[in-house]
This record gives sequence, C-alpha cells and structure tokens, in this order.
Amino acid sequence: MKPKILLIAVLMFSCSTALTQTVYYIKYNFHLPDDKTEYHACFTRYDDGSGMVRIRFQDDPASDEICLFEADLQETPVPGNTGLPDSNMVVFKTGTPKVILGNRKLKTQPAFVFRFNSGSEFIEPSAVVPNDFTGTPIINQETAFTAELMAEDKLNRNFVALFFSDDEDFYTNLFKPLQRGLSPLEKNTKLHLLVVTNVNDATIGNAVAKDKARCIETFNGLVSYLGIKMIVDTISGKNYSRKSVEQALQRLKPSANDIVVFYYSGHGFRKKNDGRKFPWIDLRAKPSDNYLHTTMNMEDVFKMIQKKGARFNLVLSDCCNSDVEAPVPVGTKPFKTKGSGIQWDEDNCRALFLNKTRMSVLATAAENGQKAGCNMEFGSFFSFFFKGSMENYCSRLQTNVSWDKIFQDTKKQTSNKAKHTYCDKPYIPANICVQDPVYIVR
Repeated sequence: MKPKILLIAVLMFSCSTALTQTVYYIKYNFHLPDDKTEYHACFTRYDDGSGMVRIRFQDDPASDEICLFEADLQETPVPGNTGLPDSNMVVFKTGTPKVILGNRKLKTQPAFVFRFNSGSEFIEPSAVVPNDFTGTPIINQETAFTAELMAEDKLNRNFVALFFSDDEDFYTNLFKPLQRGLSPLEKNTKLHLLVVTNVNDATIGNAVAKDKARCIETFNGLVSYLGIKMIVDTISGKNYSRKSVEQALQRLKPSANDIVVFYYSGHGFRKKNDGRKFPWIDLRAKPSDNYLHTTMNMEDVFKMIQKKGARFNLVLSDCCNSDVEAPVPVGTKPFKTKGSGIQWDEDNCRALFLNKTRMSVLATAAENGQKAGCNMEFGSFFSFFFKGSMENYCSRLQTNVSWDKIFQDTKKQTSNKAKHTYCDKPYIPANICVQDPVYIVR
C-alpha cells in the first residue's frame, strides 16, 4: 500500500485565533455578615488547565481607594458519586493572592464553580464559593453572581484598564500592532508532519484515533496561520508497522530551513537493562507479532530525525513508559471552556517554530515506570495539554515564549490530571496514577 502523504498549501492567516484562551468578566457578592463587598473579576483560563484572575473591589464606599489582587487558578475536580471526579462540575481554586493595588485585605478568597453545558459541550461559570471548601462546594443561594464571556472585540482598553495598567504585559500584548508577513526565506519553509498512530489496537484505538485527528488539526492550524506548506505522512490502520515507520523516516528529506514534527500515539514500554529515559514504541502490524522485535526506541527516532538536518525538530510520543502488560489508565474527559477568539502573535510563533537558532525537542508522556492516561471518547491527556499549552504560547497574550515553558505547563497539567485518575480498581488512594511527562531541548 502506498503511504498516505498530503501536501497542504494554505492561505495566510486563515486560522489566527487562540481558541484555548477564555476571558470572563465576573461580578459577585458573597453577602456574608463580615463580607458584603461587591467584587469584579477578570478571569483568564487556558485549555491546558492553567490561568489567573484579577479581582478588583472598593472595600470602603466612603473612600476612593481601589484594591486589586491577582491569583493563579488551579483546576480542582469535584468528587462524584462513583469515586471518579464529577464530569459535570469543576472548581477553579485561587492561589495565594498577590496585592497589585491598595492596602486592604481580601476578606474572602474565592473559588469559581463551572458546570458542563451539554448544549455547547463547554464548561461555563455558574457560582462562586469561599476558597477553603473541601469535597463538594456548598453554594450559598444568597450569593450574587454574574459572568460574561469577553470576546476579543469586548476586550477594549476601557475594560482591560480596570484590571491592568498600560505598562503590564497583558495590556501591552493585547493592544500592540500585529505584525503580518514572513520573509521570503520563511515563506519557503515546509513543515513535515509524520503521524504514527495505533488506531486498530483493541484497548486504546478509540483514544488514539482522537489523538491522530487532534495532532493534524493542531499543526494544520499553525501552518494556516503562518502561511507555509505542510507535508503530512500518516502511518496508521492497515499500513501500521515498524517497516512503514522506517520507510517513512527514509523518505523524510527536509531542507535546512524546514520543520520536522514526529508524533506517536499508541502503546509504549520499557526493555530490561535499558536505562534510557524514553520509551520503546509498539509497532506490531498484528497482535501475534513479537513486540520486542517490532519496536523502536524514541531516542533512536530522535537521533535519526536530527541527522536529517532540519532547522527545528519536534519529536513527541504519547504512550506508557512502563511494563508492557500494565493496563492503560482511563480517566474522565478534561474540561474545555469556550474561547474568546484572541489572535495569535507572529513573533511568538516565529520564536517557537521559525527561530534562527537550530533546535530539537524530544518529549514523551510519562517518566520511566509510569503509565500514560487517556479517555476513550476524548484522547490522551498529554497530547491534549500539549496542544493547549502550545496554542497558549502562540497567542498575543504571552511574551518571552519558549519550549521549556510549553512543556513545563504541559507537565504540570498532565501530572495534576493523573492525580485525579485511577490506574486500577478499586478506586482507593493507593491506585491513584502518577504521570510526569519528560522532555529535553537541544
């Protein structure tokens, strides 16, 4: 069978928004005996699970003093009746508040409750509770609460100035002029995407199929924004085998200015007496094949791609890094919020993918001895959080972007998701998963 290779030519800036960034304007009042303050919050959340909130209030009506606090947001699952996290509710707890303006204290530190909207398939803000709750939050019906999704056209200077000064990154990045247009050399860049996915596997095939679609969508969005060409080579289904991967690597002939992305989703394992950090990938064409013979180590794949001489290489594997017989942990779907349509930033995309410094990145979903979690209807967690983090750092809200920051965020969110996923039954603390992605930048 001939390999499936697609050459995709795209129009400049046809996809130029960071769908993973959400900004809400939230107003609330706890109506507590010792806290009757009206609070105004600018709530910013990314699909990789990270985010931050700025809270503005006027504690003393007789004073003109404005108080402003900032806090990180931590996505906190709510326990469900089955022992697994509630699939219809999540809470964003606030970290230690940092004073931006004023001398007053934040009387009640908030946590924001979001509920799943089946009509939109997104989570949406529904309430606020004191941050010190445990278990399932108890919502006080006396609390006043409103939330408005702020699309980019609503993020005007008047609104943003309520929460950020004009010399802060959030403000300056949002309103700086957008650069448009690559140099002639950059326009000739091609992105070579090699996608290897074990979609036929009886245990994880459904999740892997979601990963495959998400990977192609991710990089199609990138090249659509940059206005460069992408060559896609997929090893999946009937042509899935070690031989097919080796042939695809032989066909790979990038120019010195090109980008190479290798993505694998499937089973991974360790070999005895192999001390390398990165896993072996299961490339059996059929279950009866010997997996010890039909395999490649991701570090070897990485070295083979580096030798091709492209300017930037990104090699990813979403798989377990443990015993081959270990069951795959299955968790609940990660939550998604509706994006505000904030545009990408060409300088950020250039720093990551068109940087003049030659660079190679190798990353995998789990450390030595760990399993990689997924959801059969959604896909794998590491791949999802990587996509969210990468798109976050491509947006105009970010500065000083780097691959190290992308994978630090990916690692943080993947590890946090694993802490709320069970690797085996029964659902007891001893069976909670541990998953820490590993990466190197060279």
